[in-house]
Amino acid sequence: MATIRRLMTLLKKEGLLEQKSECIRLFTSGRTASAKELTPFELQSLCDTLAENSKDVMDKKRKRVLASIFGLYKLMNKTVTIEYVKAHACRAAKVEDFNKIPSSRLDSIYNAFLKAQKDLQYTGRLVDIHNFEQTTYN
Repeated sequence: MATIRRLMTLLKKEGLLEQKSECIRLFTSGRTASAKELTPFELQSLCDTLAENSKDVMDKKRKRVLASIFGLYKLMNKTVTIEYVKAHACRAAKVEDFNKIPSSRLDSIYNAFLKAQKDLQYTGRLVDIHNFEQTTYN
């Protein structure tokens, strides 16, 4: 059985606490904007919907992190396993379980590995330019 407390927790996780009245109004098709006026069925349905959306978002973020780490190793011409990549992400997040990495940390890890890819590509271009200059001047 869902409670108003659980609803508020889910709204906070999604960053929708400020717009809770609007979310409830949209969910109830304008019947009410108050969490206290929700029927038990509506409350349960809204909580289930928010929890499912949260799960989908986290799955997408985890997959993005894995893809960014695999992309970095691909640029370095290294073949790695999924276990190795997950362990790398866990070390970056300082957690033991890949599925326990919080959403905000997944975002920062993803951005860090994208930046590392861009840095690697840039330095590769610098090396290519340096090698080209050395062959043309000699």
